[in-house]
Amino acid sequence: MKKVNQRSREGKMVSKEVVSITTIFLFIILCLSIGSSLRAKVVDKTVATVDGEVILMSEYEKRAKPILEEYEKLLTGPDKDIRIKEIRDKILDQMIDEKVLVHEAKRMKINVTRKEVQDGIEEIKKRFPTEEEYNQELAKQGLLEEKFKDQVKEQVMQIKLIDQEVKAKVVPPTDKEIEDFYKQHESEMVQPEQVRVRHILIKVGENTDKKEALKKITEILKEAKKGKTSFSDLAKKYSEDPSAAKGGDLGFFIRGQMVGKFEDAAFALNVGEISGVVETEYGYHIIQCIEKKAEEKKSLDEIRDYLRNFILQTKMEERYEKWLRALRDKASITGGKID
Repeated sequence: MKKVNQRSREGKMVSKEVVSITTIFLFIILCLSIGSSLRAKVVDKTVATVDGEVILMSEYEKRAKPILEEYEKLLTGPDKDIRIKEIRDKILDQMIDEKVLVHEAKRMKINVTRKEVQDGIEEIKKRFPTEEEYNQELAKQGLLEEKFKDQVKEQVMQIKLIDQEVKAKVVPPTDKEIEDFYKQHESEMVQPEQVRVRHILIKVGENTDKKEALKKITEILKEAKKGKTSFSDLAKKYSEDPSAAKGGDLGFFIRGQMVGKFEDAAFALNVGEISGVVETEYGYHIIQCIEKKAEEKKSLDEIRDYLRNFILQTKMEERYEKWLRALRDKASITGGKID
C-alpha cells in the first residue's frame, strides 16, 4: 500500500526515522544476500574489479534480479527505464563498496569470532518463517554451509569496521547543538495530521476478472455496513492484503505515505465511519477509520531525545560517506557500470 521509499514522518524533520548506521548496513547486506535465486543461465563476464578481485556478471545478476523485479512492479511513468538503469548501477556500486570494506577490514585485522558468525546466521534465519524455508533458500542459491558462513563472516567484518571507524568516532551532539537545531528548524517541528485505518482489499491483476472482484467487494461492503460482524473479522476473513492477519489495521499514517485515492478516502472519513468501494492500482478497498490525530507542534522538551538521535545519525552518515569515498579513492577499481 505504501509508496516506494516513503518513511513514516513526524513533520518535515521531526519524524525522520533514526536508525544506527550499523543497523542500516546490516539490513542492506542481509536482505541483499538472501534473495531469489537466478535460474537463467548467463554469459559470465567481469563487470568490475576491486584491487584485483573480480565481480562476475553471475554474482551481479544473482544480487540484482529480485530487487529489479520488485522495482519493475512499482515504478511507472516515462522515466521508468532511466530509473531502472540508475538502480542497476547502484546495486553494482553497493557490491563494489562491500569489496572495498572487506579489503579494509582485512587490512585493519578486524577479528570475527565463531559466535559472531553464528549470531549473524541466526539473525538471517529470523527472516524466514521456518527452518525448512531457510534451508530451501540456501539450496536455491547453491550455497553450501561453509560458503555461507564465509559470506556472513565478511558481513560481520564490515559492520565491525564501520562501528570502529565511524560510529565510535562521532561525538554526540551537545545540548546547545540540539537547541540551536530546534530554533533553526522550529517551523518544521510539526506532527502532521494522522489517521489510523483498517481496510479490506480484493486484489485486481492482469488475470483478474474485474467484474467478479467488484461484485465480491460490494458484497463484503454490504456485510460491513450491517454491523453484525466486526470490520476486523471481515478483514481477517476476506482481505487479500498482508494486513488481514491484524484485522486490516494499517496503523497511523500521514498524507504522502499512501497511494492518492486510498489516502484521500481515508482522511475524509470520520472515526468509526466505513468508506464505499475505493479503487486503486492494487485493487478494490473498503476502509474504516479507527482514530485520528490533529496536526500538533512539538516543543523542544518533547522531541529533545529524538533530535539528539537525529543529529547523531546525520553526523554518522556524513562521516561514513566521506570515509567510504576516501577508501574508494585509494582502491584500484575498474568497471562499475552495467550496459
